[in-house]
Amino acid sequence: MQERFCSCGNKVMVHYGVVKTSWKPVFSVADGQASFIRVCPCCGKPLDIDSLR
Repeated sequence: MQERFCSCGNKVMVHYGVVKTSWKPVFSVADGQASFIRVCPCCGKPLDIDSLR
């Protein structure tokens, strides 16, 4: 699992999982809960692995 940051500075955890037949990034909140997210919980921006720092 990797720690990444949204452009707003919010911490997001990233790990890779198999989706259908390829590896895809899976995002979750950084507070340790097991909820998977598609947008930043802080600013609402859609999460994309290439845009995270």
